Amino acid sequence: MPPFRPIPPLPRNRTFRLGATSYVYPADILPNAEALAGHVDDIELVLFESRAAANIPPPATVERLADLGRRHHLTYTVHLPLDRHLGHPDAAERAAAVRQVQDLLDLTRPLAPHGYVLHLAGIAPDAPPARVAHWQDDTAAALEQILAGGTPAHLFCIENLDHPFAWCEPLVERCGLSVCLDAGHLWLGGGSVDDFLARHRPHLRVIHLHGVRDGRDHLPLTALAPERLPAFLHAIRGYSGVVTLEVFEYDALRLSIERLTACLDNAAPA
Repeated sequence: MPPFRPIPPLPRNRTFRLGATSYVYPADILPNAEALAGHVDDIELVLFESRAAANIPPPATVERLADLGRRHHLTYTVHLPLDRHLGHPDAAERAAAVRQVQDLLDLTRPLAPHGYVLHLAGIAPDAPPARVAHWQDDTAAALEQILAGGTPAHLFCIENLDHPFAWCEPLVERCGLSVCLDAGHLWLGGGSVDDFLARHRPHLRVIHLHGVRDGRDHLPLTALAPERLPAFLHAIRGYSGVVTLEVFEYDALRLSIERLTACLDNAAPA
C-alpha cells in the first residue's frame, strides 16, 4: 500500500476541537487512526455490525487506539452502529439493540470517549401521534437500561435525523442526554441552524459538518453555497466541543479543511 497522503494543517482561528472520521483512507480503523493522529484533534470511530459486514475492533486494537490518544492528545467520538434501533416496534429487536450498545460501551471504555453518537431511529418521519408516543416510551425504556450500566448520560449525543427532532427532545431532557447537530442532515431537510441552536445549544456536545448539494450529503465543504459555511461558523462562535468533518475520503477531507481554514481566516474577530 502506498504511503497515505498528509492532510493540511488544521485552522488555528477556532474554539472547537476539529476531527475526522475513521475512514479517510482506504484502510481499516487502526491504519486510519495512525495516519490521522497528531494531525486532528478527534477521530469519529464509525462502527457497524450487521450480517453483511462488521468492523468492530478487537480489544487489542482498542488498546492501540487508546495509546495513540494518550500520545497525541487525541480524543475519540464513537458513532454507534445503525443496524438496530432502540425504538424498534419489536421488543426482541429493542433488547438486541440494548445489548449491542452495552457491549460496545464495554469495549470502547479504554478510549474514554468524548461522546457516543446515537441515532434514535425506528420511527418514520410521517408517523402518527400514537406511534410517536409508543416510540418515545420504548426508546426511553431502552435508554434507561443502557444508562443503568453507569456510563454518564451526557456522553450520549443524540443526532438529528429525518424525523422531527422535537420527538427526541423529551428523551434528551428526561435522560439528561447531549445533542449531536448534524448540519448536513439539517440543511437537507430545510431546517435552520439558528433555530436548532436556540433550542439545543446547552446540550450540544458534537457537531457533524459536511457539504450538501442536489439532495446528497457527506460531500466536501466546497459543495456548500458560498455564504452557508461563514453563516454556520458565526452561529456556533464560542463553541468548544467537537466538530467532525464527516466525509469519507481523503480529497473530501483536504478540500473541507482548506475551505474551513479560509473561512476562519477571513472571519472578523469575535
